[in-house]
Amino acid sequence: MHTTDTRAELRAAARDALPVMLGYVPLGMGLGMTVVGAGLDWWWAPVFGLVVYAGSMEFLLVPMVVAHVPLASIALAALLIQFRHVFYGISFPLERVKRGPGRLYAIHSLTDEVYALVSARPRESITGPWLLWVQGLCHAAWVSGCALGAAVGLAIPIDQRILSFLLTALFVVLMMDAYRANPSRIETIVGACVAAAALIVPRQFFLPVALSALTLVLVIMGTTTKRGHPSPPRPDLDGMP
Repeated sequence: MHTTDTRAELRAAARDALPVMLGYVPLGMGLGMTVVGAGLDWWWAPVFGLVVYAGSMEFLLVPMVVAHVPLASIALAALLIQFRHVFYGISFPLERVKRGPGRLYAIHSLTDEVYALVSARPRESITGPWLLWVQGLCHAAWVSGCALGAAVGLAIPIDQRILSFLLTALFVVLMMDAYRANPSRIETIVGACVAAAALIVPRQFFLPVALSALTLVLVIMGTTTKRGHPSPPRPDLDGMP
C-alpha cells in the first residue's frame, strides 16, 4: 500500500513539475555552456547546479570565480540576490515535510518557480512526499541541463539573452496559473504598483525592496480587513457547569 501511495505521489509531482522541468533543462544548458566558455572544467557545471542551485546567482558566480573574487564578496552578492527567499519562507508549506533531512533539502531546493508552482496548489492538498518529489524532479532537471550544456560546450552558438528570457517567460506563465487558482485582483494590482514604484532603486536592490514593500502593504491590508470584520462574540459560559 505504501509503495502504491509513493508511486501516486511521484506521478502527480511529475505531472505538476513538468512545465518547470522543461524550462530548467535549456536554462541549465546555458549555465553549462557559460561554465565551459569561461574556461572552467566541465564538471563545475553540475557541481554548481547541485550545490549552489540559485538561478541567476549561478550565472553571476561563474565570472566571480574566474576573477578570484573574495568569498565575502560572493556571500554578500548571494545575500542580496537571494534575499527574496526570506519572504518565500513565510508562506512555504515546510510543515508538510516531517523529517529533518527532508526539511533541509526542501529549504535548499526552494526556487522561484517551485514556489510559484506550490503557491498555485491548494494548501490543504499539499503533502510532504509530493512537495519533495516536485523539488527533487526540478532540481534533477536543472543539474541534468547543466551537465548537458557543459558536454555540448559552445559548439552550437546560442544567444545568452534568449536563455535568460526563458526564465522570465516561465515565471510569467506560472504567475498566470497562480492567479487562475486564486484570482485576487486587488493583490495583483498592489503587487504591480509596488513593482513599478521599486524600479527607481538600483537594479541589485530591486527584489529586496519590492518584496519588503509588498509584504508591508499586504500586512497593513490584512490588519485593516480584520479590524473591519470583528470576530463573533463568544457565548456566555457563566451559566454552564
